[in-house]
Amino acid sequence: MLVAIGRILKPRGLQGELKIEITYNRPAVFNDLKSVDLGGKTYTVTRGSVQNGFAYLRLVGVDTIEKAEQLRNQIVKVDASALHLAENEVLSSDLIGFEVIHNGKKIGTVASIENYGAGDFFEIAVDGQGFVLLPNEDDFIAETNMTTRTLILTPNALEAELL
Repeated sequence: MLVAIGRILKPRGLQGELKIEITYNRPAVFNDLKSVDLGGKTYTVTRGSVQNGFAYLRLVGVDTIEKAEQLRNQIVKVDASALHLAENEVLSSDLIGFEVIHNGKKIGTVASIENYGAGDFFEIAVDGQGFVLLPNEDDFIAETNMTTRTLILTPNALEAELL
């Protein structure tokens, strides 16, 4: 499975180095990349680094400013195995489709997970009532169960008028 970790902003220098906007929560992953997917094509990484909040990549076959310019705005994706997740870690995208349980009953499903800068928010498709955004915080999320594919909310997670 491919995971988006950044977006190419522009070339840096004349030899094809790429400046990347980091969209993954662990920027250091760019230091050890072996390959990336850009628009469905796999590129071998010869060097990756992180400086001042941006990542920089050099790729085999991208050795001029003109070649780098052709990749502007491409989404940088990597195989999930390149992220070296710990045994108890999951990707946000793995939670899409989980049933959402509130006070012992199913109220909907996780439709998407968005980050608005302050952290992740679950967009919950509430059965028959549209959508609700909930922050991924302990005050709202009591448990995430990967076995049963459920997201269990705290008792006070939703206001009474929503249910």
